[in-house]
Amino acid sequence: MASSEEVAWQLYAGLEQRDRRAVDAWRALGNDLVTSLMNSQALSSARPLRVPADDTADWARRRLGTDPDLVLARTAEHEAAHAVVARALGLHVVEMYIADNGRDGVTTYESASREETAAVAAAAEVWIHEFRALAYPQGDSSGCREDWRVLVQNTDGDHGVQRARRQARLILGEHRDEVLALAERLGRERHITFEKGRTS
Repeated sequence: MASSEEVAWQLYAGLEQRDRRAVDAWRALGNDLVTSLMNSQALSSARPLRVPADDTADWARRRLGTDPDLVLARTAEHEAAHAVVARALGLHVVEMYIADNGRDGVTTYESASREETAAVAAAAEVWIHEFRALAYPQGDSSGCREDWRVLVQNTDGDHGVQRARRQARLILGEHRDEVLALAERLGRERHITFEKGRTS
């Protein structure tokens, strides 16, 4: 018997492109496929389609960006993006931590080359502002300030910055589910340490 997730993917595959875009908008907020299908009303004959911006109360909350749960989730994804890119580059991630305020976090990893350090530094800004722009429309400029300093220190001009961002973007695109899963764990546990040779 097929699981609800398998059935959902079959239904999604049969949707028109316009309907899939509406579903994808809900998935971009971190919802699973089943929830996204229901929220978008893509399977309902009682149209119109719903996209996240139609939920004005939720959209206003996300635009304001001060809700504690939202701040914690954004911080967790910020740190997870750093960690996933570091891992993909073959670096050992040592520790991830979120402070009690939910806003400040740290991810530490083993010593790396300048190019690797730049890609890891670029990861959070690329993830929050590009991959998760719908989930966090206010962005995370304050959280990425130190990352930007590290990025600039480890590149030689605009070309190096863009190269690091491009590398981070490619990795994050291939490991999207891993970022979200690690962020969910970090948001729950607040502190994760990794043994050498292990990623969980």
